[in-house]
Parts: sequence; C-alpha cells; structure tokens
Amino acid sequence: MSFDNVFMSYFASNCLQCFKMVSFDGRHVIIYCLCSLHCVESADTVYMETSIRNYFSNTRHHDPEYKEYKYAAKEYIHGEFLRHGLTTEYHTFQEPSVSNTSFQSVIGKAKGTNFGTANDRIIGLGAHYDTVRETKGVDDNGAGVAAMLEVVRQLTDRNKNGVKRKNTMIFVAFDLEEYGSCFGTSDCKLPNVPLGSRHFLQEWLPPWLKLNYGNAVPPVIHGVIILDTMMNYNTSARSQTIPPQIENVFEEAFPEAYASVASDNFQGDFLNLIYRQPTNDSYLAAEFLKSWRELGKPKYEIESFPLTFTKFSEIPSSDVKNAFIDFMRSDHGNFWESDLPAIWLTDSADFRGDMIQCYHQECDNLQVMLTDENINFLGKTADAIVTTMHKLSEPSGSGTSDASRCNQQTVLTILTYIIYTNRMQLI
Repeated sequence: MSFDNVFMSYFASNCLQCFKMVSFDGRHVIIYCLCSLHCVESADTVYMETSIRNYFSNTRHHDPEYKEYKYAAKEYIHGEFLRHGLTTEYHTFQEPSVSNTSFQSVIGKAKGTNFGTANDRIIGLGAHYDTVRETKGVDDNGAGVAAMLEVVRQLTDRNKNGVKRKNTMIFVAFDLEEYGSCFGTSDCKLPNVPLGSRHFLQEWLPPWLKLNYGNAVPPVIHGVIILDTMMNYNTSARSQTIPPQIENVFEEAFPEAYASVASDNFQGDFLNLIYRQPTNDSYLAAEFLKSWRELGKPKYEIESFPLTFTKFSEIPSSDVKNAFIDFMRSDHGNFWESDLPAIWLTDSADFRGDMIQCYHQECDNLQVMLTDENINFLGKTADAIVTTMHKLSEPSGSGTSDASRCNQQTVLTILTYIIYTNRMQLI
C-alpha cells in the first residue's frame, strides 16, 4: 500500500465525521480534522442508520400481519445485546386487555463489581421498539432503539479495552409501549400507560432484585434514561410548536426554556430533557446536561424542562394535569409512579417539524425521517448518554480516560500531518 493510501486510510478512520462534512481538498481537510478532534468516542452513525434501515423502518405492531417484522426487530436487539457481551434475556408477559398473544421485552445486563450488594448504583437505559399499526416507526421509536444499541456498543467496547465498572448497567427494549390503558383497574394512575415498562416494574424487577440482592437491595440507584421519538431536528422558523391552550402555563413553568426557544424563532433544533426537579431525577439530568455540553457541536441544542411534581397521579388540579399531560407520554412515567429516578429524552414528537403530520402516521418513514442531519443529531445524543453512563458506572482500569485516548490520537494525527506535509513539499 502506498503512503498516500495509508495516510487516507488513517484519516478515514480518525476523521470520519469531518470527511462527511467537507469535501477532500488536500491539506485543508487535514487541518480541519486537527481542529475538530473531540476528546470523546464518536457515535457510529453508519451503525445506527443501518440498524434503522434493516430492522426499524417498518411497522412493529402486534397484529398478525406485522408479526414477522416485529419478531425480526426483537431478535436483532437480542442478538446485538449478546454480541456486545451483555447477559441477555426476554421478559415475556401477558396483557389480555390488548391481545391474547404474548409480548416480549428484551433485557441486557452488564454487572458491576458492586453487583448483588447495597453499594450498587444501578443505571438503566430504555427504549420501546413497538409501533402503532399506522406507522413505519422510524423516529417513533426506531431512533431510540438504534441510539441505545450504539450506547451499548461504545460502553462494551471500553469494557473490552480493560474497563471495570463498579455499578451495574441495565438496558431494556420495551414491548407494548404504544398500546394500553389501565382505566377501570384499581391501580390506574396514568392517563395512558406504557404497558411493557409497567409489567417490567411489576413482574420482572422485584424478583430479579430479590434473587440477586436479597436483603441488600440498593437504597439508591442512579436511575433510568428513557429514549423515545428523538431524531427530528429542524432549523426552520416556527417548526417547534407549543399548543396555544397551554402556552401561558408552559412559559410560566419553564421561563428559561421558553425564552431560549422563542429567541431562536421557535426552531426545532434542540433535544428535550424532561425530569422532576424535586427528585433524584435532577442529579441524573445534571450529569446528562454536563455531558451534552462538553461534546460541543453547539448547533445541536438542548433545553431542560424541570417538572415540579413528584407523581403525576398526585397532582390535585385537573387543569394542571391537562397542561402537563404531554410530559407523561413514555415509559418514564411508570418509573416516576414507582418512585424511581428517570429522565426522558425526546424531540417532542408531534410538536415539531415533519412529525406534526407524521407522528403515528405512515410518513414517519425512511424517506422523511432518515436524513443526515437527523442521524447526526441522534449521534450527539448517543455520545452524551455514553459519557453519562460511563461516568455513573464508576469505571476503573485501563482505557477509562477519554483525555488520554484523545491526546494519543491527537499526537498521532499531528505526526502524520507533519510527515505528509513534508512529503508534499518534496514532490
């Protein structure tokens, strides 16, 4: 292989993102790469895009006509969890109110050295993989599952490089988020109940904790990050909507976020970070927010929405419930009602851009949703989750320092650039 080929191969692997953003122009690309190196791992957007195209671009509903595609998506998640070294299992549950068929969530675990003790501070990541029957489900929620698999890939790659973690990580692909209501039952607390996570919390988690922790169940966990409908990025003016009937309440509840979005002429160019201020959600949210900001890429913004209630079911006013009901539209609500910390990351679903028309509709598909800008926006989210979970898992051993890896890479890049520049001058 010639020197030029070796050089191009090196930069193709170390400056992949900048190659996507600028055309190759000799040293200009090299200098661009040198100036744009980040001291973090970067999301493999090709992996995420391939996952979405092959397994999360068609209807994943429980009706028999969609059974084959939904089964393939579930098996892909299971296989990827296994391939990346997670202890993997299915959680099979029944929900006669929806269908007589069985449903299955997929659970992957990476045990920390504190596993089985009261010192374990479990950190979780969840995304539902099912859809309503009317949609292809690319943004809702193929994007969330693809991001979760990318997070698993990055974290387990670090494990292979010698990282040891004190705290256990759990990853769950939930079934039956889109369908279900507990109205008419004695323990109905939420307006719309994601049933897969409800069954997970009621049927899987308690016996699993008892079996593995006994009387030493951790009194505190870091919490769970829920991913749902999170890839839609839109820089058009007025692409981000707020329902007129709650706009005044929204502005009063979130003055900083409202002012920020309004100052950008209501562009949908940000990730929504939703959590409960009075709970341990706020610690998890702060760690994620710090990770997001440290990544740079400022054009992909973030807005925080700290809610003031602890449980939605305990809000006394129906008017307040109606104003905040859209903040309860995913699996995090079940964790909140179970007194467990959780944050929700979303693009705001049917309140933004294409998803205003495409939410739960056929046009939530590859042609509309799988754009370069959207996948890169998703990539930053995945990277921020990796940084957050990596820190909260309390890593030790070789390969734990992002700065060390970055410094080594930067040195190699600079040396290669010097050699290449000198060679060009001799030609």
